[in-house]
Amino acid sequence: MPILPLPDASERCGVKARNLGRLLRAGYRVPDGFVIPDPLGDPGWEREIEAGLHRLGPGPFAVRSSALAEDGVESSFAGQLATTLGVTISAEVIEAVHRSAASGSSPEAVAYAARTDREAPASAGVIVQVMVQPETAGVMFTRHPVSGAEQVVIEATRGLGDSVVAGTVTPEAYLVDGAHVQVARHRGGQLLTSAQALALAALGRDIESLFGRPQDIEWAIAGEDIRVLQARPITTAPSTARPVRATSGDILLTGIAAGPGTAVGPARIIGSLDDFARFRPDDVLVCRTTSPAWTPLLARACAVVTETGGVLAHAAIVAREFGIPAVLAAAGAMTTLTEGRLVRVDGTHGHVGTATGNTGRN
Repeated sequence: MPILPLPDASERCGVKARNLGRLLRAGYRVPDGFVIPDPLGDPGWEREIEAGLHRLGPGPFAVRSSALAEDGVESSFAGQLATTLGVTISAEVIEAVHRSAASGSSPEAVAYAARTDREAPASAGVIVQVMVQPETAGVMFTRHPVSGAEQVVIEATRGLGDSVVAGTVTPEAYLVDGAHVQVARHRGGQLLTSAQALALAALGRDIESLFGRPQDIEWAIAGEDIRVLQARPITTAPSTARPVRATSGDILLTGIAAGPGTAVGPARIIGSLDDFARFRPDDVLVCRTTSPAWTPLLARACAVVTETGGVLAHAAIVAREFGIPAVLAAAGAMTTLTEGRLVRVDGTHGHVGTATGNTGRN
């Protein structure tokens, strides 16, 4: 069958669809949708799109990839395959499905696969879902991704949560430890009440119990309802440790500790895609934020420093999977750090400082 209702999604539909199907069957509130297991190999799905969308309602819709290689325990392919939000008509959905299905062969997906010793997915299943219009949305990890502490880490922003994932905003952050809620970071107003943070944490722990391992969960709050948009295992970083022989100096910047470890290398200020040619292996990537297009740079960097984002953003997730230190939300990094100057990036404590000595990571 070219199109399957999302509750019927199995292993052959990709991990993302399989997990959402399992959540739906367990009674969790997941937006309604369907999955196309093999859009590139079975073109018959295009004839079923109109009826499938009619069953879901007027939209708008979200179109996401669900490759077999995505959302694994050691590599997530986070952000590497195409997602399209806000499509409303069948022609737009068909175009978005083709784009997601073929995006495993993109330069960023290929660079990610090479860096993690995986194969890039030649094709991907694709999920089409009703798009939630939330008041607040974000991401939570059921274990702290940097320290490993048994805390639920929640990052939130107003409206859609894609900006949290992309790292284009520095979100509010909450740490939930048992019945205690700590507002770790806010931006002019607390988006979540303690009761909402506790409810999210309880939901996260339930989902962790369902899947049997710590989870990375995208969520949205619309009215009184908490919706689950995605659940996948928290990925573990490969070991890339090597000695660092350098003397640290003054702290130049403080940000969010987003990828553990330390590294020393020359700061390379990258403002846009036009600057990519200046980047060299074992440079420290310094930028406002990253996107999947920046994966080839992250694959060659010894560390990354961004001006926006949080511990659950694209740059942080990819940095941890690549085993490189990351400091995010370091305000003014692109103007404070000097091009080519040797800096020490401490992704465990969230510091960037001056350094002298040899480059490397530990």
